Amino acid sequence: MPLSDPARSQPTIADRLRDDRGATSLAVAVLAPVFVVLLFAAVQATLWGHARTEARVAARDAAAQVARFDASPGDAVASAQARLADSPMSGVNVSIAGGRELVVVTITASAPGIIIGTSRPISVTEAVPVERIIP
Repeated sequence: MPLSDPARSQPTIADRLRDDRGATSLAVAVLAPVFVVLLFAAVQATLWGHARTEARVAARDAAAQVARFDASPGDAVASAQARLADSPMSGVNVSIAGGRELVVVTITASAPGIIIGTSRPISVTEAVPVERIIP
């Protein structure tokens, strides 16, 4: 009966590597959907943020037209809607309210989503003080 070799009783690195076959495939199969969901979430958040920024700029410009350049509210509404016509937002509604000291423009719309049903309503309000010459 041969004596057992004590050095061979412990598994070698090659033995350990053979036992881990398929572990990489399993890790990829589990982690890939997580990364895809995170990627879609990042793109979706970017779309919503961009839509909000576009609406904010359009509202600010419309308020400035009325407050600084004496444009009629109807012209400012048309200008804001024309500016947002090329954007992917839908259901754009522009309203202007103001008095002698302040012009307030509110834009409501629906920001786009990557997947059907992920669109989000946004509402932006900008106020600009009316500039006037005091004699």
